[in-house]
Amino acid sequence: MDTTFLPESLQLLVKNWMLWNQSQQYSVELEELLKNRNVDKIKTMFDGRLSFGTAGLRAAMAPGFKRMNDLVVIQSAQGIFHYMHSVFGSSLNTSGVIVGFDGRFNSKRFAELTSSVFLKHSIKVYLINEVCPTPFVAYGIKQYKCCGGIMVTASHNPKEDNGYKVLWNNGAQIIFPDDKNIQKSIIEHLMPEDGVWNTEEIYSNTLLINPLIDLQKRYNSFIDGLLFPNLEKKKTNIIFTYTPMHGVGYPYIRNVFESAKFNPVIVVEQQKDPNPEFPTVPFPNPEEGKSALKLAIETAENNGSRIILANDPDADRLAVAEHPIGSEGWKIFTGNELGALLGWWMIHSYKKIHGKTNSKLVVLSSTVSSAILKSMAKLEGIRFEETLTGFKWMGNRADQLAAEGYKVIYAFEESIGYMCGSEVLDKDGISAAVKIAELAIYLEKENSTLSSALESIYNQYGWHLSINSYFICNDSLTIKKIFESLRRVNNQQCNYPKSILGGRYLIKSVRDLTIGYDSNTIDNKPLLPISKSSQMITFTFDNGLITTLRTSGTEPKIKYYAELCSDPENSSDVNKLKCVLNEMVEAIIEEFLKPHENSLIFRCN
Repeated sequence: MDTTFLPESLQLLVKNWMLWNQSQQYSVELEELLKNRNVDKIKTMFDGRLSFGTAGLRAAMAPGFKRMNDLVVIQSAQGIFHYMHSVFGSSLNTSGVIVGFDGRFNSKRFAELTSSVFLKHSIKVYLINEVCPTPFVAYGIKQYKCCGGIMVTASHNPKEDNGYKVLWNNGAQIIFPDDKNIQKSIIEHLMPEDGVWNTEEIYSNTLLINPLIDLQKRYNSFIDGLLFPNLEKKKTNIIFTYTPMHGVGYPYIRNVFESAKFNPVIVVEQQKDPNPEFPTVPFPNPEEGKSALKLAIETAENNGSRIILANDPDADRLAVAEHPIGSEGWKIFTGNELGALLGWWMIHSYKKIHGKTNSKLVVLSSTVSSAILKSMAKLEGIRFEETLTGFKWMGNRADQLAAEGYKVIYAFEESIGYMCGSEVLDKDGISAAVKIAELAIYLEKENSTLSSALESIYNQYGWHLSINSYFICNDSLTIKKIFESLRRVNNQQCNYPKSILGGRYLIKSVRDLTIGYDSNTIDNKPLLPISKSSQMITFTFDNGLITTLRTSGTEPKIKYYAELCSDPENSSDVNKLKCVLNEMVEAIIEEFLKPHENSLIFRCN
């Protein structure tokens, strides 16, 4: 294939990829690109490498070092192995790694190639040989005392994408410095080793173990220990509708509901089985709301069901909708509202079982999530901690706190991610679904609903009203321009906005975790870690509104989060609070993001 029309550095990258790649899957696509001399597209695929972001490696499946394909997976697995070996030594052979995969195109193939790399070096591999939820890998690491784990998934991304999530021996996702060290190790081991391409041979290797049956039993025991004792589960009238969103969740939800002695769920038949095409949803993400839950709502209404549970395709997230008795429509809970409900239930059930809380209990949430857990913790006398965005931070912090003698009972993030207990140090949509179902049954016996309970929570701990959404922006230069305009750098000094709406609402403080600035600290350095590779600025207004603008680690989005809270003793005029919040968010969008001027694409829902 002719590559002479490419710049010399790009020629070398393309030639290396063709030299090392033994899979024919994307060769035709590359031939077409070379034939058409599509320099720009080739550059986006080959110039650079995938790096570990918020959720590991994630990209479209295509040829090139910046895309997901067999060669990139082998190189990644080789880098992970060599770095693990440098850290764990011979214990890696006996402890091994655990590997799982979702139902996307190539996921099983990528998991088999990963296993092949480790088996070549006589490393024990626990390969879950059926599609599984992402949290099963995190759980399996701790159960089998593995040195780490790899989950092949792109979660709720479009069907063209796949990904590669790496977890460490504590069962949490990798963070600095392990992510950077693995990246360095990958670069040092780019040439595929002999024999790793033949995945048929792995199944005859005695070091390959399928742990699924045993892992499911252990997970069921974990769920049993998580449940509130003596709840009369069989006597409920609630029918739960469930959708796995064309993902892996249904057999696992069915299994744990049976183990918990709950009524079987009514599944959305059109979305029951894994399907990498995701044919019934434009975006396979229950966080999108009604557009993603359309079939679930139809199924629920046809079956007299008033509660919907929805997992994303790898079952680590949970969405919930309720049709309260007597109401006209469905209430789709936001991630923050569901976070409040589950947080209250985890604290309340702990108090019911143990009699009281104590200062050694901890709840966590990320910096872009509602402050409701902070308010609960303050009144309940337990510890609250805030982390950076992403469960990799909450999982690792939970592990550190456990080592210090604390008991982490709950963590959540507004993007419908929940960690109930600390057996799984990652978000887990299966255990969260069981706990929210349990809460609904408990409330039914109290003649209450999830919606009513949420209102009671806000009346008790203060109203926490939030608006979270996003704009799509496919131009990285535009994104950079937007955030740089907010910094208004002059003579190496940042000059952030001082107010909105012509001075009606004043900005009290600014935290910029991209450049490492916080006006609230004595030395102007933030307490949370900084990341120069992503944009994130938080503005706190004098009326208490906190808003964060940030880029996504996995999608071309600018996300915004805003929350306005009232004190428990001063929460009577909720409608006034809502009006202020709406007014301020509209102003922040127009004055800070300028969507029309910057040609941002509004979220469709």
